[in-house]
Parts: sequence; C-alpha cells; structure tokens
Amino acid sequence: MNTLNAQQWEFLRKYRFHASTQALNGEEATSFLDGGKMKAYLSHQCSQIGTDDLKVAASLFMKRYAFVAAMGLMTMTYWNKKLNLKPENLIMVNGDKNGLWMPQFHLKDASVAEFTSQEEKVSFIQSIFRDHLDHVIQSIKNATKLSNLILWENIAVYVFWIFENDDFLLDEGMKRQRNDQFQALLSDENSHWFGNYHRNPLARYYSRKVNVEELTETVRVRKTCCFSYRLGNGEQYRCKTCPQTCLVKKN
Repeated sequence: MNTLNAQQWEFLRKYRFHASTQALNGEEATSFLDGGKMKAYLSHQCSQIGTDDLKVAASLFMKRYAFVAAMGLMTMTYWNKKLNLKPENLIMVNGDKNGLWMPQFHLKDASVAEFTSQEEKVSFIQSIFRDHLDHVIQSIKNATKLSNLILWENIAVYVFWIFENDDFLLDEGMKRQRNDQFQALLSDENSHWFGNYHRNPLARYYSRKVNVEELTETVRVRKTCCFSYRLGNGEQYRCKTCPQTCLVKKN
C-alpha cells in the first residue's frame, strides 16, 4: 500500500476531499443508493441547496456528487494512484462556497494503492461508474423522476474537465496515455463500464467547443440544463455553458 504526499493531498482538496475526522458527522454515501432514503435526504436538504423543487435539488446533488468520479479519475490518470471510493467508505459533508451548497467527501479509509496494470484501471473505472454512480443515478431517478440524461451530463462535464486539465505538466508519452484513456472512456465498446447501457452514457455529451458571445474562451455547450438558474438568485449561478443562453449567443 502507498499514500499520497502532502502536496497531493492538498491538491485533492480542490476536488472536494475533506480530510478532517469531524466529517464523520456527515451523510453516509450508502444512503444514496436507496430511492426512499435519497428522496428523504433531498427533501431535507432542499433549503440548504437553495430550492424548494425536488428535481432542482436532485440535479444540483448530482453535480456535486460527480466529484467522486473527478477525485478517482484525477488520481488514477495523473498519479497512477487508486482511492477507495466505494459508497461504504464515503461520507458526504455539507459545506458552501460563494453562497452555493458545496459538499465535500471524507474517506473513512484513506489508504492508497498503486495501479500495476491497465486491467486494474478498467476494474477501478467500473467500480466508480457501474457499481456506484449508476446506482446513485437510478436512486435519484426513482425518487424524483428526473431524467438520467441530465444526471449523466452532470457527471460528464467533470469527466471531460479531468482529461482536458492543464494543471499538470505531462511529457508526450503521458499525454498519449491520458488521451488513450479518455478515448476508452468515450467508446461505445466500453458502455458496460457504466452499467446496463448499449451506448456510452458519457459520449453523447462530448462535442467540439465553440465560440459564444461575451466569452473569451471556447466552450462545450451543454445538451441538457442542470437547473442552476432555478436556485434562489439563480441567474448569477447560471452555467456559462447553459444551452438556454449559449444556443442563442453562439457565433
């Protein structure tokens, strides 16, 4: 077994990692696998999330919970390290940032393993998506009737962010490995990595970035709306990739 160095643990905080044992007062992630418990949790959290609409709360929950995938894929891709991200090892802790509900994630067991093969990485990816996040999606869908198209895109945007990240200095060989892993994640041949799907649930959201009026950088416009604009004072939280505005402003 290995661990991360102090700088890596600190970097992981940007991906919503919560190191303090005080996090044990948070919500056990296993409760998110049950539709009834999920509905009760979202109903209780609505006011903290900033809405009285259960579907809005569900979408915002999935946007935050997607950082489980972000943490796992980042440490795997750039450090060749494996975190234990099984639901029974996760506690989600309430927090806020700039007025937004922004929970963090505590690992009961923070031990880290080194990947020794591509097969291990595939198994790890399946454990994140097929064995964890897909169950959370189905739980939310059962609890709120929210489309899983929105839920999967809420995950996809952060998966794309991980693999298009410029925070890391990579040599050409490492870039090729990263890009190959990204292409594998988007392949329909690997749709079974994510659950019982005939088509890859991430790939439908991967499109070229475009110019949008009033933005200096190109963006990948979302295909679904995440409902951030429906929070209290929501226009200030509307995504810059929102399809409702970008499709109007696109050059």
